[in-house]
Amino acid sequence: MALPVYTYAIADLRTNTLLEEIPLTSVRFNKPLNGSGRFSATWKLDERSGHLNPHDLTMPTRRVIYAFRDSRPMWGGVIWSRAYDSERDTVEIGAGEFWSYFDHRKVLPLVPANPTLTTVAGLSTTYDNVDQNEIARQLVTQAQAHTGGDIKIELDTTVSNTLRDRTYNGYDLTDVGEALRNLAGVIDGPDMVFDVIPSATGAPRRILRIGTPWLGQQGSSHVWELGGNAIRYTWPTDGTRMATRAYATGEGVDLGTPIAVHEQPERYDQGFPLLEVEHNYSGAEGESTLAGHAEADQQAARMPVVLPTIEVRGDIPPTAADINRGDDGWLVVPPDRFHRNGFEGAVRVIDMEFAPSIDAERVTLTLAPLLDGVA
Repeated sequence: MALPVYTYAIADLRTNTLLEEIPLTSVRFNKPLNGSGRFSATWKLDERSGHLNPHDLTMPTRRVIYAFRDSRPMWGGVIWSRAYDSERDTVEIGAGEFWSYFDHRKVLPLVPANPTLTTVAGLSTTYDNVDQNEIARQLVTQAQAHTGGDIKIELDTTVSNTLRDRTYNGYDLTDVGEALRNLAGVIDGPDMVFDVIPSATGAPRRILRIGTPWLGQQGSSHVWELGGNAIRYTWPTDGTRMATRAYATGEGVDLGTPIAVHEQPERYDQGFPLLEVEHNYSGAEGESTLAGHAEADQQAARMPVVLPTIEVRGDIPPTAADINRGDDGWLVVPPDRFHRNGFEGAVRVIDMEFAPSIDAERVTLTLAPLLDGVA
């Protein structure tokens, strides 16, 4: 079976006009769920690139890099850094998925001309009993409505049937990216990814996909087995973030600060100590909202967890094109020196890291955290 061919192209961020296809080596990029993926690569300048303007094509914040697998768009994002080495004649490129752009934007309605010192602090964005997917869409729509803020992100039309209340005060200057992560992070919050999809002509389309609440194919249709389509695995277990009691703090000052608490005391009977964690949620004031954050935070940290990774061949089923972030699958690890009885169970893909080369296509899948030990 012939290996897929990866190609890379530069586009303009604001217009999404394709500019040039460029040759890249040492390419690595990932596609996480509910976060911004990263891209790194090296561009060797030689006679093939003599007619190009690398300084302009790699200008951070103005340019976008797209990765294609056999002409299918697989990754897209904003170039944030580049480093030229005159001795090696190379440009090191660093980029982030389009979510990273919204980490540089604030949740604000349109700012009037000639604002006073109190204008911005007095602005607010409020959603009352609104579907959580629509809140996410409106946050992006509002950000793109500002002059210079439209980066051509399209929006899906999914509905979760989960209603939320949110208030974002101007004096907090909340990042849009943070607001989206907090929305995804509340219990039963929606999965979100900024993705790229094919277009009829020109550059790939940029789209925000939102789950209902999950993204990806549900069920265990993908199967990965060590010694078969899976090459190796890692099993890192971390107890440093375990919490038996979680605090979620909202907007307020001093004695007026609302704090929700969720605790799992049965862990103490299993020999675990009291472990506490606290997270702040700007824009969250309601009791039910904060309680949902506290419960979600505690449940996510209720045990030492393992974040398994598996390295798979991208050219055999399920191929790199068949797998998407959010997909369910089934992992089979035969007995080995670490798992004396082996491991077999349902898993979910939450991150995909690609390392394409001319010799092999390897994809490292990060799987959703699994409890490692007592349930």
